[in-house]
Amino acid sequence: MDKKQSNSESSRPAASVQEIGLVLQPGGSKKLAEIRRKAQANPPPPVEATDADHEIPADLKAEAATELKIARKLIDEKIAAIMRGFPAGKQNKLFSFRYGSVDAIKRMDLNAAFKRLGIAHNQVNMRLIAGLDYYGDAAGTEETRSNPPTAE
Repeated sequence: MDKKQSNSESSRPAASVQEIGLVLQPGGSKKLAEIRRKAQANPPPPVEATDADHEIPADLKAEAATELKIARKLIDEKIAAIMRGFPAGKQNKLFSFRYGSVDAIKRMDLNAAFKRLGIAHNQVNMRLIAGLDYYGDAAGTEETRSNPPTAE
């Protein structure tokens, strides 16, 4: 079942590929020019860190409250930096695929949240706030500042 090449096939010149320019010249389409102009004029808005001035529980010590503010700022900045790397319109979805939802990260204890986001633990005094979540509540409780308990 060996194929033998005939002399006529082997004497043919090899095919060569030539570079072809654009199918449509840059100024050739008014619709494409309009789309390009709109895309350059209106870049997607940058994702900014959210305001970290949520209510801090009154029963926290002053040192723990300041460390909690620093930790909130670090978490918000890291989330915003990660989301800036994703395409606009898919930022929340792609972030949740890799890290989990933003709400879930804010509900976990700060030690786990720092580990999940890859933030260095030495930027805050973690032993003061290790058992707390983003909102200053004990981690693992269902009550958070954004979801107050409902009256039954």
